[in-house]
Amino acid sequence: MGLLTEFGELFLPRRCAGCGREDVSLCTACLKLLGGIPRAMEPRYGQIPVVGVSEYSSQVSHMVVNFKDNGRRDILDPLALALARSITAALELAHHSGGPVRLFPAPSSAQARRRRGGSHTAVLARRAAELVPELSLEVVDVLLTRRHHDQVGLGAHARQRNVARSQYLEPRASDSISPAGGGESGADILVDDFSTTGATLAESARVLASVQIRPAAGAVLGLGRGGTRFVSPFTV
Repeated sequence: MGLLTEFGELFLPRRCAGCGREDVSLCTACLKLLGGIPRAMEPRYGQIPVVGVSEYSSQVSHMVVNFKDNGRRDILDPLALALARSITAALELAHHSGGPVRLFPAPSSAQARRRRGGSHTAVLARRAAELVPELSLEVVDVLLTRRHHDQVGLGAHARQRNVARSQYLEPRASDSISPAGGGESGADILVDDFSTTGATLAESARVLASVQIRPAAGAVLGLGRGGTRFVSPFTV
């Protein structure tokens, strides 16, 4: 967070990062949007299920945009806790037996990383890992992306074409990561903020498959309605 932003907060009332209500980082109504029962979606693209704890909405979208582009680090913990719940449910869906878990964040472009000071998805994943230390989560931030158009407003087929062959592995990453979650009982999970058709996570899975890594599921904050169907809600 920049110095000007910090000074600004001394004189301007803080607004809810979701709906804009004054004097609160996240209002009760917006917090409730992050606290839904985890649901799994069969994505239109890709072969792995994707788990989320909220439906894609303007309020949740505003939270993420405010976090990643407007320096709202005051909402890191609520977002990370919601992501941690999705990760936990994704591991349950994958019948995880308790071994080490690797989280592979969806990549941001080099331009976005420079503007934001890093990958917002990796920041969320690392904080989520800290919030559930009993799961032994390791964030492996090795996916990179070439610049492409924003997915917002695109239809299902356009989303898939937009991200096709857009991701690649960080140089020398294949020498430092091993297959199968680091062991027979381990698991690999893809992480992103939102998933609508599953196209971005499918592209991440394609790249990781080139080094014999096959994620068991994806975990996100919000699910759109671009999948083939929703699986029955979890009971956790």
